[in-house]
Amino acid sequence: MEAEYEKIKRFAEATLGEMPEVIVQLYKLNEAAALEQFNENNILYLGRKNIPKKILAIIAMSVALANGPKESAKIHFKLAKRYGASNDEIVDAMRATKMALMSSTLDVASSIIDMGKEELLNKDTDSEIILRKLKAETGIVPERLSLTATVSTSLLKEHLRERDELLKPKALDKKYIFAIAYAVSVSIHDRECQKVYLDQFIKNGGNAAELEDIIAVTRFLTGNRAFVNGLEILRSMNGY
Repeated sequence: MEAEYEKIKRFAEATLGEMPEVIVQLYKLNEAAALEQFNENNILYLGRKNIPKKILAIIAMSVALANGPKESAKIHFKLAKRYGASNDEIVDAMRATKMALMSSTLDVASSIIDMGKEELLNKDTDSEIILRKLKAETGIVPERLSLTATVSTSLLKEHLRERDELLKPKALDKKYIFAIAYAVSVSIHDRECQKVYLDQFIKNGGNAAELEDIIAVTRFLTGNRAFVNGLEILRSMNGY
């Protein structure tokens, strides 16, 4: 087991620049758990073959930015930079993350409509014109936007402005912008946005193998919070 740990340590130092403290602390308590945790890093994250490692790290950073902890986001940011990510690419990813998070809040329209109070609903017919134009441009109007139009024309307009601005990359390939937004939507359980961003990912050249990598990384980051958030607990159990 000690030989395996040394092998992993060398790999971590070569790729991450250092051995993650979570692995160090976990190894003192449960060697098998520490090794499994790091092996999963290879199976679900850095060992993926269909998306460049720079993009894998950027996706991981984005999921961590959306869900926490910030320490995790910083680790994956450093890794993305190590693999050659530019500052513009990092900012593009942060903007796509913001868009996915803001989109999820439009679910509030459903609860307002469900109350059945006419005085809370939108009387402005401009929203219908906007939706017709959107359908003509994209071929589809997400249900969430139809519901938002029922509540507020200004919210609908603002969402479309945000979409046009935040999903317009300066450096990243547009396919990867939608990959990031999709990963964030998966991590926050936003099923409607998952469908929208997945559709755009495919339309911009994404394929099934790349999709599997995105899901794998998102699963790893989501599950990894159990140990990253638990670092202080691990330290305390080790007498620190």
